[in-house]
Amino acid sequence: VVVTGRDAASLARVDLGPGEARALRLRLDVGDPVAWEEVVRRALAERGRLDVLVNVAGSLEVGPLEAMPVSDVERQVRANLLGAAFGCRAAIPAMRAGGGGAIVNVASLGGIVPMPFESIYCATKYALRGLSFALRAELAGSGIRVTVVSPDSVETPQLRHELGHEQASLSFASAAMPPEAVARAVLRAVRRGPAEIRVPAATGLPARLLAAFPALLLRVLPLLRWMGARRLSRLRGAPP
Repeated sequence: VVVTGRDAASLARVDLGPGEARALRLRLDVGDPVAWEEVVRRALAERGRLDVLVNVAGSLEVGPLEAMPVSDVERQVRANLLGAAFGCRAAIPAMRAGGGGAIVNVASLGGIVPMPFESIYCATKYALRGLSFALRAELAGSGIRVTVVSPDSVETPQLRHELGHEQASLSFASAAMPPEAVARAVLRAVRRGPAEIRVPAATGLPARLLAAFPALLLRVLPLLRWMGARRLSRLRGAPP
C-alpha cells in the first residue's frame, strides 16, 4: 500500500494496523501533475508495479457562488477534478506496462443530485463521474477498469465543516455513513470493476432515477433540504 497526503501530519494520522511495516507514505499535492509523476515513479521503484489507484482527495466550500472567493473555486476544481485527472494520467502508463489495473474515483451523490450553495463541489463531482465513464470507455480492452464510487454523506471532517453552515442542509437529508461503508464499496470496485457503485444503494438508486427527470428533481429538492435542515438542527443541539 502506498498512502499519500499533503503533509507529514496528515500522513502520520493514518493507522494502517498490521500493514504498517510494508506501507509507503509519500507527500503529494494532488493538484500538481509533476508531483503525481514522482509518486508513481517512487511506487514503481520500490514496489515494482502499480495495480490500483484510488482517488479520494476532496475539497468543499459552502456559500453562494457570487460571494465565493476565486481561490476557493480554483482549489475545489483542482483537488476534486484535476487531482483525479492528473492521478489517472500518471498511473495509466504504469498499469498498461503491468498488464492492467483498477482505478477507483470517489465522487459523491452530489454528482447526481444538485447541491445549492455547494455548486462548485457539486459541479466537480458531476465532472468526475463524466471523466470516469469516459476513461472507462477509452480504456476498454486494455485490462484497466475504471469505477466511480458515489457515496451519500460520510462521517468525515468535510461533513463537520458543513455542520457549521445552514446552507449545507441538503448534505444532512439522510444520516451520515461511517467511512468504512465507503471503504467496502471501494474494495468491491477493485474486485469486480463495475462502472459505478452508489453508497448506500437505498439512497443512490432513487437519486439516479430522479436525475433522469431534472425538473422533477428540482421540485423535490426543497423537501430534501427541509429534511436536512431538521437533522442539522438536531445535530447542532447535540453535545460534541
